[in-house]
Amino acid sequence: MTARIPSAVPEGLLFALTAFGPLAFGCVEPWSRAALQIMAFALALACFLRGPRPVPPAASWFWLLPAGFAAFGLLQGLNPAAADLPRPAGPFTAAESATNSAALLWGAYAALLWSVPQVITTHRAARRYARLLLGLGAALAAQGVLQAATGGGRLYWVRATELTGTFASYYNRDHAANFFLMALAMGLGVVWSKRSWPQVDGPSPERVRELAGLGALAALILAGVLATGSRGALLVMPLTAMLVGFAGAGFVLDARVRRLRAAAFLAAASFVVFFCFQVVGASAEAGAQTDRAVTMRFFMYRDALPWLADSPLFGTGLGSFETVYPSYQDASLGGLAKHAHSDWLELALETGLPGLLAGLAGALLLAVVSVRAWLAAGSSEMRALIGGALGAAAAFALHALIDFPFQIPGNAAVFLGIVGFLLSSPQWADKTAPSVRAEPTPAWSAAAAAACAILLSVAAARSGEETEPQRLRRLGARALAAASAGDAPSPGILRAALAVSLEAAAQRPFDYRALELAGRVLTRLGRPADAYDYFERSRLVRFTPLVVGEGRDRAEAERRRTETLKSMGLLPRGFRER
Repeated sequence: MTARIPSAVPEGLLFALTAFGPLAFGCVEPWSRAALQIMAFALALACFLRGPRPVPPAASWFWLLPAGFAAFGLLQGLNPAAADLPRPAGPFTAAESATNSAALLWGAYAALLWSVPQVITTHRAARRYARLLLGLGAALAAQGVLQAATGGGRLYWVRATELTGTFASYYNRDHAANFFLMALAMGLGVVWSKRSWPQVDGPSPERVRELAGLGALAALILAGVLATGSRGALLVMPLTAMLVGFAGAGFVLDARVRRLRAAAFLAAASFVVFFCFQVVGASAEAGAQTDRAVTMRFFMYRDALPWLADSPLFGTGLGSFETVYPSYQDASLGGLAKHAHSDWLELALETGLPGLLAGLAGALLLAVVSVRAWLAAGSSEMRALIGGALGAAAAFALHALIDFPFQIPGNAAVFLGIVGFLLSSPQWADKTAPSVRAEPTPAWSAAAAAACAILLSVAAARSGEETEPQRLRRLGARALAAASAGDAPSPGILRAALAVSLEAAAQRPFDYRALELAGRVLTRLGRPADAYDYFERSRLVRFTPLVVGEGRDRAEAERRRTETLKSMGLLPRGFRER
């Protein structure tokens, strides 16, 4: 069958997917996550029906890495087990629904990563993609700065949220900062690619205006990063610069100077990371007053060690962190944790050490392929674009050490798009190289691909129908407010509020706000005894405020935590009270 799909169709789908993720709140909600997955499957299908094109060797099989995680997640989902000990001998999951959803999402990531090298096959396509990220980042940065200036806490000035730290279209300012880091690095690559001009005549007025406009967009993104106030992003920027400098040391002709510069950049980056972790960790252990967000991370990292020791080979299931972590959570760490605040650590906990090693091997291979393409680029313009993408990927990977940007599907899709951009760079780094043509797609394989894409899209649409516990709690609170608006509460609305609040509490048994809401609704329904039970659980689940230190307060917190776990049936078998 001859390909009949124009090349503009897959490129348009890629651009739409890339823009949709950041604009749709990072795709952290079921509906937007489902839409992102469907778009990824549609993109892969469009590329396949058009006819696959020859791609560089690494790009031809690198997509198998996320596909392998998807397959492993499916194996885990086939063997659901309780989070308590003893653990099964093979792959299993402690959160069946979350693991199946995560496996489907990893499948969409594989489809995206396979598609990007099929779309970005020329230097013109590479230039358009880089400019897209620059413009998108500048637009969201402008929106965030305006929101901050107007004092608005609403997304797009319309949608209210109970969470703090919102910025632009993101529920969390750190998630916005992560996207800005990638857009800024890509944008600087675009700006740097336009720096050359004839030495005799100098830059033309058109080139000066173009450079000024591109530089203004990059400066706007930098202002967005600063406006978020994300300390992790501010730490990642110099680290990224050091690593890019490490790779750029390869340009030096003198071998001795090249080695010295590379060693200096690498040593500086290592020192910054070591200094931050060592000083903050020592301060926390000494009982010093440390920022809650920083101290919380160190407590979570320490809690992960026994978890990893219990399931070192297969993990506890993709997406299982929220379910399993309360069994290991330190008693002095109050509140809920949905993610480990370190994607690399969370990958190890959910897929085991083999999964972590596979991820590290993939990152190392990507770095080697990217640096080689950077050094072998046929022009300074292409070298600048590749360097910008390399800096964006490094920024994301470094930020993932102390945060969870990969758990934000919109950001993960942008990152994987940049990964595909780098993997495809050997085929467009030389602007004089002939363009590759699509290979004809047989009718039987086209039909099979369409069937697979439809089935996966249906599965994604069904997962989009799920309602998250936070949304259930918000629905319950609104229903309670609506029922209490009149002179007499409406029993029907109160029963609906009770149903959603109980479901929210069942899905997240440590969410004290959902438990408290259920108690309030039961009180309005005239059931004070049941309401008291939920109020008491809500009080116990709070544990204590973050207390750094030892002694009576910590022992009391441990005792209350053990009683709460025991009353809610969440205490692991074989647990021995300390």
